[in-house]
Amino acid sequence: MTQNSTVLSGIQLDQFMDRLEVEHQENGADYLLGQLRAQPLKAASLESIDRLHVLWVNAGDADAAKAVLADDGQALIEATPAEARNELKVNLLIYQLRLGNYLKDEPSLLQALDTLQQLTNEPLPFDIEQYRRYRIFDDLQHTTPDVALKAIEVRHSLALINPDRHALRAWDDADQQRRRARVLANHDRDEEAREAALAAIAALRTAGEDQDVNGNDWLWLGDALIDIVPFRLATFEQPVVRLIAELSLPQRREWEVRLARLAARSRQAQDDLAGALNICEVATLSLESSGGDNFVDFHLPWLLESGQIDEAGQRAFMEIYEMRGELWPGTAYWVHERLLDAEDASAWWPLCVMRACDDQAVLERFISGLPWRDESTPPQGPLLDALQAARDDLGQIDNVFAQALAEARRRAPNHPWITRLMAVRERQAGRIDASTELAMLREAVSAGDMQDNRSAFSLFSAHANVFGILDALRQPLPPMASGMYYYQFATSIDDLVEAHVENLSSEEAQQAWALLYDVQKAAYEHGQARMEQCFASGHGHRFDACAHLYSMLCNNLAINYRCYNDQGLYGQALELHTRGIAASSFAEHYQGILHNRIRLEDNPGIVDAAEQLWHYAADYGYSRHDPEEYLQEVTRALYHLDREREIPIWLERILKWQEECGLSDKELEYSPLFARMKVAMYLSYSLPEAATSLWLRYAPHIDERDEPSLLGCAGDVLKGLGRKEEALKYYQRAILRSDPNNEVDQNNNEVFRQAIAALQAWDKPTGKAWWQIWK
Repeated sequence: MTQNSTVLSGIQLDQFMDRLEVEHQENGADYLLGQLRAQPLKAASLESIDRLHVLWVNAGDADAAKAVLADDGQALIEATPAEARNELKVNLLIYQLRLGNYLKDEPSLLQALDTLQQLTNEPLPFDIEQYRRYRIFDDLQHTTPDVALKAIEVRHSLALINPDRHALRAWDDADQQRRRARVLANHDRDEEAREAALAAIAALRTAGEDQDVNGNDWLWLGDALIDIVPFRLATFEQPVVRLIAELSLPQRREWEVRLARLAARSRQAQDDLAGALNICEVATLSLESSGGDNFVDFHLPWLLESGQIDEAGQRAFMEIYEMRGELWPGTAYWVHERLLDAEDASAWWPLCVMRACDDQAVLERFISGLPWRDESTPPQGPLLDALQAARDDLGQIDNVFAQALAEARRRAPNHPWITRLMAVRERQAGRIDASTELAMLREAVSAGDMQDNRSAFSLFSAHANVFGILDALRQPLPPMASGMYYYQFATSIDDLVEAHVENLSSEEAQQAWALLYDVQKAAYEHGQARMEQCFASGHGHRFDACAHLYSMLCNNLAINYRCYNDQGLYGQALELHTRGIAASSFAEHYQGILHNRIRLEDNPGIVDAAEQLWHYAADYGYSRHDPEEYLQEVTRALYHLDREREIPIWLERILKWQEECGLSDKELEYSPLFARMKVAMYLSYSLPEAATSLWLRYAPHIDERDEPSLLGCAGDVLKGLGRKEEALKYYQRAILRSDPNNEVDQNNNEVFRQAIAALQAWDKPTGKAWWQIWK
């Protein structure tokens, strides 16, 4: 019985709950229960019902929580306009499902699910999709079979009443049966699971032309069901093979890797572990540019199951070595299991821990994958105990490393990777000098045949510290095992060179940058060859199959060809950008094509490339897209092609761009203002009204800036419009404002004097006037 009969509701209840949510953390459940029972409470909004019933749950009174949902919920329904009641009912039923799941109350869960399914037969004029996606439906699939299957059925019903999912009906049917198959298999109802799996396959196979079904859908279904119907591999493979037939070779190879993973899992599900491992030559090829998505979650346990302990240890080590803070946490679990096995003498397992101590973020990720230990767990040895202690104190990373080092040395005292990891760590700690680090790295890299980019970078950095950056850059490019290694080495040495050139003379710094671009070019070319070999054969190094990495490599090499060391390889750069787009398109390729067309003075190519870049950026986004940078070039190209009437299209785009950027005309910097004047000049000969309008808009800002090149450009506009006297004044003003010590200004002045002379000698011709582009 409550001590206070005043019912607390509305704002007062909200304030009361605000206080209780804080005090509960300080005083515990008993205190919370006493406060809730002190007076009658009535939640009169959906939010307050949610909060109040959760408080009752936290206080340990499940019946009171149910009463809030039932009684206060019903009162709220009655007070709600009819058109909004059904959405309110859906929300209250979601709360009931969450509460029933927390209490493991199967009857209430089944009742709430039945009620929700009945509700799907009524008008639900609101966005039902968000409710279908609620996590509670996923959670319920891990409860009893009856609840799980009913939850799947209700989720499917919610999908069917969403008119926006019409093209996904086949997918939704397949999803329902896929989920049913997984639940049934988890409860050892194998025959029913197979029937559900076959029904899911049939849903996609019989999908009509109006249904959105693609290769990803077949792989998604195969990934979920292959262990239930392992003999149906071809059912998943065949539609994918048909759908990818027209893709580029790099893209097809990626699909083949995914299909190989499905095939390997099919073999393993048929108890053919050896066959599964054979397929892993292809299945383990990485599909992420960083080396991730590499099938380690299947491959590593299979290696261990087959007794290939040392191979498994090396696989785990390279996963940690390459992925660092993005490593698969299961790797740590298996490292822990092998370190527990007294008969396992492989040095790779303590080496895994040494690498995990690369920094605290990596160690934290590694520890997150370790099995949980409580205080009753007996000691498991110095290394595993050190890892356990570091779980709550990452500051103990040095102790973990020391224990891992001791164990690795006990197992393999002269292991090259011990030397490799120790060299960098000791140098960073200041315990050895640069010459000692270099000697240790050379020994380790040679003895261990280390051909990865991280080892190559460490060796390069150590060499630069001892002999200088110029000498390091003149060394032969070290051999690396994969295209990814070459790519990552090339991209990582920029910052190192930048740090070293600060201590060089200007001439030496120029040499360093030129040498850097040569090294990067060689690395990218080697990487390109490696990856193309992998695409050609379907086999190669684990890190040579990612189409997006290949596309990035093509982009970087194309930039090198275009921009550095006066190579001028514009045709080759264009080919690289084309290959990159075919492999994995992104906006930089379209921008690169435009830059190369500009360098080649290919006017039709400039116009086409600008259009492609503009539309690609609009469709897919491009944070660095700035049409101000190429407005002048594309309008000049249109002018030369006698297509001036297309220039207003670009003018409209750029003015809208300026508006979307929130820039007033006064805020425009020099370059965009200059470009607008060039546009006005190109328009002046054929579309004088458009040119005049543009000139009038920006003339005040040209006058205010009083900058010589802008003034000269204004003269070009007015000259094109036939306004001879005004043009002469702007040319003369530009000459007066020029800097006598500025070479560019003086070169421009010569052009202005020629224009003045031409104006004074001739009237405006009937066609296009003489003009010259100047800078």
